Amino acid sequence: MRFSYDLDRALSRRGLAITVATSDQVDLRYRTDKADEEIDGITMRRYPNPSNYLAGRLQWLSYRPVGLRRAVIDLAAACDVVHVTEARGPHVRWAFAAARAAGVPVVWSPLGGLAEGVGIRKPYRRLYDRVYRTRRLIGEARAIVAQSVHEAAVLARLGAQPHQVRPIELGVDASRFRALPARGAFRRAAGFGERQPLVLFMGRFHPTKGLDVLMEAAAIARRALPDLAVALVGWDHGALRTVRRRARALRLEEAVRILPPLFGDFAVQAYVDADVFAVAATLYEETSLAALEALAAGTPCVLTRQCEVRGLQDMGGGQVTDCAPEAFATGLLTVLEDPHRVARARSARRTILGSRTIEHSAEEYAAVFRGIAGVDAERPHHLAL
Repeated sequence: MRFSYDLDRALSRRGLAITVATSDQVDLRYRTDKADEEIDGITMRRYPNPSNYLAGRLQWLSYRPVGLRRAVIDLAAACDVVHVTEARGPHVRWAFAAARAAGVPVVWSPLGGLAEGVGIRKPYRRLYDRVYRTRRLIGEARAIVAQSVHEAAVLARLGAQPHQVRPIELGVDASRFRALPARGAFRRAAGFGERQPLVLFMGRFHPTKGLDVLMEAAAIARRALPDLAVALVGWDHGALRTVRRRARALRLEEAVRILPPLFGDFAVQAYVDADVFAVAATLYEETSLAALEALAAGTPCVLTRQCEVRGLQDMGGGQVTDCAPEAFATGLLTVLEDPHRVARARSARRTILGSRTIEHSAEEYAAVFRGIAGVDAERPHHLAL
């Protein structure tokens, strides 16, 4: 969601007219009361979920905002390009059907969501793709954006042709990271020591984020670094009970802090104060935007292969490991005990701010949209879902 918002703002600055059709969901419990608004050049159209809780837990079944389907049909007919930024669910099928009926081309950015699942998600995703004909949608898309080599391979297995696949990486909003705050405010507010080794996770508390793997790895790493602490910052998306249960079982109640979501400058402060940012994703979601942001703040990362940042180790930005507690613990200790960690992280920060920004991504997306809309569309109207 963060990437889509940053991208649409950057596209608007490049002269594209953007209309976003989405739900009113903020999280599992809260919703916004603003149905329509203009934000940073983006026209927002929001439609109410019957149940945000069910929509968040069972998106494939329960994400059915009232009025969205009709709105997509009307909006698609007035657009030059429909940009779909989800992988599965009724809203994806509605968007393709509306574009098909209106004769409007679709650009699809699945953002890592079309990879095979693990556990119960694997047969579910296979069944969904068969029943709802994901391969047909792949064939209908004028262009499909792959943010990594792995995602390009996933698309190819689903039938995407080479001419359809456009490699465009995620990018950070560099303006948030050009001038960084002094270190310490987040640590003081959350009760961490000034020199205490601190591992940060920021994002959804979802089973696929591997928070259980992260905590087991932290417990292992604490054998070498007994005062190691972990800050889990975000909102519950189905894994909070598991997190609390594992913390008790591993005797990490004092070491682990579960904190509410942080945004804007507060999030940047948390990145700056952490010694390492960690995501032990169990499911392929491709590049972690939060990891890119941590790198832009000068904080090294430990990531599993399922969410790695291209060239992370080569740029000095941290470690990529297997999704197993022992391997992840080794990655954490390798970074935390590296005497050159800060200098390497500065180098990685320069790389991210020099070539992995939302402005770079938007330039490539704009070229795709303008090329598909045709040279006659000086200001293409882009509908995003």
